[in-house]
Amino acid sequence: MLREIGIALLEVEQPTQLVTARLMEIAAQYTTQPVRIVVLPTVLVIQVGTVGYEVDTSTTYSAQLNMAGRIDDIATLASVGAITPTDAIEATNRARNMRPRFGPVTTTLGYAVTTVGFGMIINPTWASLPGYLFLGLVVGAIAQLGRPFPSLNPVLPTFAATVVTLLATWFVADTANDGLLRVIAPVLVAMLPGMALTIGAMELASNQLIGGTSRLVYGIAQLALLVFGVALGVRIAGEVAPQAPSTQMGPWSLYVAIVVVAVGLYVYLSAPRGSLIWLFAAIAVALVGQAIAGKFVDAAYSGFIGAFLTVPFAMLASRIRTSPPAIVMMLAAFWALVPGALSFESASQAATGGNIGVASLGATGAAILSIALGTVIGWSVFHTIDSRLPWPKGLAQPTVR
Repeated sequence: MLREIGIALLEVEQPTQLVTARLMEIAAQYTTQPVRIVVLPTVLVIQVGTVGYEVDTSTTYSAQLNMAGRIDDIATLASVGAITPTDAIEATNRARNMRPRFGPVTTTLGYAVTTVGFGMIINPTWASLPGYLFLGLVVGAIAQLGRPFPSLNPVLPTFAATVVTLLATWFVADTANDGLLRVIAPVLVAMLPGMALTIGAMELASNQLIGGTSRLVYGIAQLALLVFGVALGVRIAGEVAPQAPSTQMGPWSLYVAIVVVAVGLYVYLSAPRGSLIWLFAAIAVALVGQAIAGKFVDAAYSGFIGAFLTVPFAMLASRIRTSPPAIVMMLAAFWALVPGALSFESASQAATGGNIGVASLGATGAAILSIALGTVIGWSVFHTIDSRLPWPKGLAQPTVR
């Protein structure tokens, strides 16, 4: 049971220190024997007593929020001893094989909508919106190739970046009267390694040196593949002539973008039924908190506040019976913070011969670390306060089907 639940938690991109803590909490409900657990991003080793060993590996990661929510429900039941080991294994196996709620066409449309929302956050101009939608449909369709042909997943980032760069250079950048990187950065958000880099930084902050280092290396490798694709596209299509940025939308664009991103991620990430309003609320907390912080600190550090506020909101909201598990809301909010966008744009400028300095790369690292640190501190502060106050701490009893 510990092996099945642990490997499932890793597959929905849970930090290794949190997986260890949850498995130890579950083990305390089912055995009095000493339990030792070693968790790495792709490997799980468990020892119960002195003779029981379980080892499992997985290189599969899923962004499906319905899968993450179901696995979290199973782990919650097991953490209070409310499910038998046999039932937990069967339920976990079913959860790991869950299909996306929406078909390939609908999922592609959801990705395109998400792209428009991210564009309104990163570079909110009227002229660029049609380009975001068009390129989002292209990348969304490319991303779907990984479903029937998993062996293509390693090359999809490079292929998508090359295709998008070609199309943006030939058809979009001039039409939108905007720079190439400002057009393609929101479009490649699904390929960006922001989640891997952020989780890696969280693990390093929690002294998980092997897990954190390996995730950071993986994230940097993914980023390099994207940058190579952009450089290849620029080499084939030529460079876009320098252009002044288009006129920006008003401050209201952020609030419209929150709604658009929530709807897009609900479809693209296959969120559980009835969770749309909660995704909207979590994304609003993250992005509005980030925007307010941006008025007082540098943009590279504003993600700290957004991440810090998201954790207690998600944990408290998950105690309402109609809400999804906290992990569903937090994953959606972290996607909305787009931690990889700055690093992708900076690295792409360097690869294509643009001017970039140490300060730009420093801002990239600060943006990633600030989100990771905000999450770690938010989690620590919430649990410290939660354990000392007399409010009800029991979660609404989840059901496993």
